Amino acid sequence: MTSTRRTVLLRSSWATVNIGDVAHSPGVVRAFQRFAPEVEVVLWPIRLEERERSMLRHAFPDVRVVDGALGVDGPSTPELAAAIDGADVLMHGSGADAFQGAEIDWWREHVGRPYGYFGITVDPLCPPTMATLPELAQMVDQLPPSYLEDDVKDRFDGADFVYCRETLTLATLRGQKITGPDLAFGPDGTFAFDHTDDVAAARLLEELGLRPGRFACFVPRLRYAPYAKIYGTAPTREQMRRDAINRATVTQDLAVLAAAIETWVRVSGLPAVVVPEMSYAVELAHEQLPGLLSPQTLDQVRILDRYWPLEEATGVYAVSSLVVSMECHSPIMAARHAIPTVYLRQPTETTKSQMFADLGAPDLVIELDHRAAATVVAAVTDIATDPAPAIARSRRVAANADDRLRAAVEACVAGRPLSAGIGDA
Repeated sequence: MTSTRRTVLLRSSWATVNIGDVAHSPGVVRAFQRFAPEVEVVLWPIRLEERERSMLRHAFPDVRVVDGALGVDGPSTPELAAAIDGADVLMHGSGADAFQGAEIDWWREHVGRPYGYFGITVDPLCPPTMATLPELAQMVDQLPPSYLEDDVKDRFDGADFVYCRETLTLATLRGQKITGPDLAFGPDGTFAFDHTDDVAAARLLEELGLRPGRFACFVPRLRYAPYAKIYGTAPTREQMRRDAINRATVTQDLAVLAAAIETWVRVSGLPAVVVPEMSYAVELAHEQLPGLLSPQTLDQVRILDRYWPLEEATGVYAVSSLVVSMECHSPIMAARHAIPTVYLRQPTETTKSQMFADLGAPDLVIELDHRAAATVVAAVTDIATDPAPAIARSRRVAANADDRLRAAVEACVAGRPLSAGIGDA
């Protein structure tokens, strides 16, 4: 492993229809700016729209973004060819899996310099399994070491580092006898994202009749994102299966979010705003939530009528009183700004949900089981009555994430193993 890394080529930016995915890339960039400012991070995105590019230009004016793809003839653009030639290490950014197998293979064959994975989840069980986090932990322990495909294991073993964004992924890869890389817990890059558009946030609050520190945010979702509908493509058989599960479970799942909204309005006497982490959730909220709320509560609820930019969302979260989310990245963004937050975990969610327990806040996660409504009512009541413990919990999560991100960045740059710590025993 080299100790002279000064340029990191970050392969990331998987999607723009999810502000959580949008936050991965700038979060990793911010982590390097904070903990290794001498290093240049060059972003090589999969997908960026003009809105996201504008945000990056504004928040990170010195960051170079290179476009292009790898084909049989190599890089498709001169700028990508130059970025590859100048990179000391290829870094696969935070995300739900190790996506870019063909690109990693090309890098290994034609470049031969170090590569690694920064804050990824590898969940071999969910989907299609439905399970709680404790159940997933038991299942991971039962997998034979031959479970992962040989080519996947070979890529991991050939990496210099694999930083897992939660310890169930760490346990999975250790159980598969991955021994080549520096294998450790290294959080989702979103934990480092701190950019806000305060002007846009203030304008939105004024439009909705809300005051800073006097409202709560609620984020809905389906068990599976309806990607065929989002992208206007013909659904696959697997997407049809997921859509059927969504239709059968949407009412019972959103009823738990509705219970949280009812409790917040009743106990705090303050309004609520329903906001999207994914683009499809705008329509979902308008179609489903009004019928699940009492007329008295509905009078105090605003439902955002558009998908919003990441930096506007973080600006609103940063001045809210509470964020209750069925998506996992909005709680990360809330915790970054010391805002009380609760994550409602659906049983189709992956092992990534373990990240909050790994960062010292297992009680931040509420499983959507038969006890969920009562549990979230109690949690929201406590926060509305006395927010101090929940504020302290968010600060603890952010501080622990910073410690681990600092260690991961420094280890990556120096080319030495990440020091032992949480999840590494």
